[in-house]
Amino acid sequence: MNHTALSSVRSHCTLPFPGRNVAAEALKAYLTSHSCSPSLLLRSSSRPYSTQPAPWTDDSASHKVPDIQERDQKASFTDTAKQRLANREFFTSLLSSAATKRDAKAYISRLKSPEKAPPEQKDAPPRSQPQVNAGELLGRTRASEESPVFKQYENGKHSTLEELETLHVALVKISNINAMADEVVKGIAQTLSSLSRLSMAPCVVLEESQHESPQATRATLAQAADKLVAAIDSVHPSGARILDNVLSFATDGRPQVFLRKLLTRPLRRGRIPIVLPVAYSTEWSQAVSITADEAVLALTRELSGYKSNPREGQQLETARKQISLDRIIVVDETGSIPSTKSIDKRHVFVNLEQEYAAMQEELRSSTEGNVSQKHASNLKLFRDALKMLPPSSSGLLTTPLEAANSTRLNDTRGSGVGTRRQKNPLIHNLLTDKPAYSSSLPTSRLAHDASSTPVTTSTFVKRGMPLTILPNPHAQTWTATSKPRLQLTDPRIDLDRLTYLIDDSFNRKLDVEAYLRRVNDRIAGVIIAGEYEGGAILTWETPPGCSDDDTDRLVPYLDKFAVLKKSQGAGGVADIVFNAMVRTCFPNGVCWRSRKDNPVNKWYFERSRGTWKIPETNWTMFWTTPGVFDDDGHKTRVFLDYESVCRSVKPTWADGKRIAD
Repeated sequence: MNHTALSSVRSHCTLPFPGRNVAAEALKAYLTSHSCSPSLLLRSSSRPYSTQPAPWTDDSASHKVPDIQERDQKASFTDTAKQRLANREFFTSLLSSAATKRDAKAYISRLKSPEKAPPEQKDAPPRSQPQVNAGELLGRTRASEESPVFKQYENGKHSTLEELETLHVALVKISNINAMADEVVKGIAQTLSSLSRLSMAPCVVLEESQHESPQATRATLAQAADKLVAAIDSVHPSGARILDNVLSFATDGRPQVFLRKLLTRPLRRGRIPIVLPVAYSTEWSQAVSITADEAVLALTRELSGYKSNPREGQQLETARKQISLDRIIVVDETGSIPSTKSIDKRHVFVNLEQEYAAMQEELRSSTEGNVSQKHASNLKLFRDALKMLPPSSSGLLTTPLEAANSTRLNDTRGSGVGTRRQKNPLIHNLLTDKPAYSSSLPTSRLAHDASSTPVTTSTFVKRGMPLTILPNPHAQTWTATSKPRLQLTDPRIDLDRLTYLIDDSFNRKLDVEAYLRRVNDRIAGVIIAGEYEGGAILTWETPPGCSDDDTDRLVPYLDKFAVLKKSQGAGGVADIVFNAMVRTCFPNGVCWRSRKDNPVNKWYFERSRGTWKIPETNWTMFWTTPGVFDDDGHKTRVFLDYESVCRSVKPTWADGKRIAD
């Protein structure tokens, strides 16, 4: 982020009002570099913060302000100035190290509240009667610019201004507070406060070790709650509130929220609820300990509106009190979910639709010491919670140390792309809705020290999308000798949708007939993400001068890599497809080419083992294959075959122009 952008933030960050989306306003100021309209600061009839005293309402203008009132005003102004300075430092530090301008725009878009139509009126008021437009008062943009909002009910009139605001919530399960050092707990409290300031209201569920005695379990939970509340109160102006009476048992035996307002009132007032995993049983007339996961799922059902028979009388409440449950966060010392198959030994990003079953099997069968039952239970919690939420919601699993980290720059130089900033994963995830680094980015491209300390111990989780790979690499390995080869006219492939995907991604029309003639006898396989939101077509190419029967010389080639425009830069579609290609389909390497001035080349560069600008062409060649150069740095036959293929493949676009695919 450049100096001008930071100066813009410094000049526009003002003292926030409780409940306001100050983060979005500050970021919007940074993006537009225009002063906020005074109407944006209005919450009620109270005046915005000003250096001038409020005018007297008494008619006698000759009243002299007492000295004590002048001192109070000066003290209040001093406090306001200090708070403004703190806000500027907060947003400056945040934006300079955790988000790009594109991320900031996306963040603002996600936090916009849905615009409400005014209540119908039988008699229109006279023209002279002053009108108030809530949308203008809150500085909202047009509905076409707003991101979709998951709504269970469409009802509710005469809503107050606060009720029209969508409350964005993050459910945070924190394990073993009692075992954490005070500095770590305070760091977590600071992070929770930062989430709140960024208009993501955290609701915490505590998890502590179970004891044989219910009284001992309750005492342990109370001790943990007191410890966390004290830390939050020291850094968060609105403080925290312990809730040990918010859950009860439903008729089906599952925990449920007993009274919704006990939960939503502190959230809307900026307080951080600390929910204890205790539910009241009417059958036994006593409080019963439940698991923290059961508590998280009960809160998820309530806040998402995921109930088959919602209680009568709360439907209107649900409609009026708009709530968007955006994040499920687990802070656990076990950290990221380990992987025995990937090079970096951990899952940075999990696509549940594609990976859940295989990951659970991998965790169950693993004998490695860093794998615990807690990893499997945390993964199941994400699956059970996210399936109740819209696809835009996400999960994050991280350690207490990472959750407590403030954003800071790692000065250690890494190999490859250079210095990377160490980010607080919770804040980074809020701003970007992405993992700390791309899941398809090799660890060798990340900055880390010589001690081999992991760059991150966090796992980002999405409900995600299914992945179709043809032929199935688990049943048939992709080899040059495999026959018969797949055809794009195979009934399992929707050729029309695949063509649309390519046309939309490249912004060019494919000559389908010419393309089929070129690739149909060469296809190694096809990867399709979701409902044709992304995909890849991979082929076996013959170097010039070689025979098609010489399978040892056939080149594994990425012929088309496409992502719908609407899915580019979001949802991890490109990462999902790329990971499937290099980890599952072609683990021994693949090559491809791209126009030298293609803006996506930086993304390709970070994920490849090497690149080569092909002389006398407009092509850059990329590969993930090891051993392309020998020990003396000389080009091998593999390199020469790759280069000759990248030179010779003919484009098949309908416009006939031979520019890059």
